[in-house]
Amino acid sequence: MKKYLVIYHDLLSGIQTKKYQSGKLLPSNQQLVMRYQVSRETVRKAMQLLADEGYIQTIRGKGSLVLSTKRYSFPVSSIKSYKEIVKENGLDSKNKIVKVEKHVLVPENLLFGSPKIYAELIVRERIVNGIPTILDYDYVNEEIAKDIPLDEAQNSLFNYFEENLGLTIDYAVKHLTVEHAEYEDCNQLGIEQTTPIVVVRSETHLTDSRILSYTESRHRADKFSSIEFARRHH
Repeated sequence: MKKYLVIYHDLLSGIQTKKYQSGKLLPSNQQLVMRYQVSRETVRKAMQLLADEGYIQTIRGKGSLVLSTKRYSFPVSSIKSYKEIVKENGLDSKNKIVKVEKHVLVPENLLFGSPKIYAELIVRERIVNGIPTILDYDYVNEEIAKDIPLDEAQNSLFNYFEENLGLTIDYAVKHLTVEHAEYEDCNQLGIEQTTPIVVVRSETHLTDSRILSYTESRHRADKFSSIEFARRHH
């Protein structure tokens, strides 16, 4: 077996047996060079293989961070709040408000052909099991809800809409794509520009058909899965 594969399998075994726990650093490249008596390039190939398979993330100036391999299931064909998804998946998750802007035009790539509207923009970072995983951009129709309290935004927008404002959410139109990471993804999620991002753009409607909000939810692809039930009709 090639030496870089020996190193790869040794480190992978350590990750799977929790010798190297998620959120902790692997031994440095120099330590691995000394331990296995190999070149830096051999160690680099082993680490790149682990990174490509989603087991580690290389952080400049720090080293190789072991990632949690647990993925959450994100519903595409149903409407659930992020808080509900966290509860169903048993995740340890925290919300961080990155930015709030009032009276902004919703970007055209979210409109699905609908008329332009002004909205309150709330940007939130979702930290799952200690790892920044999702960036959510919520554009809330300011004709329906404005001046949303920060504590409510940090908790759950859907809960605020339904419990505090008495609104009834009916349906959503969703569009899912896989795209390259943008600058803000890299900055907030700590990923490289080559990392793929799963982008879910949605338009949420109330029972009276008014548009409540537009959302762009940007997910790290290595932490994303969607499991749906489908039946063939005869």
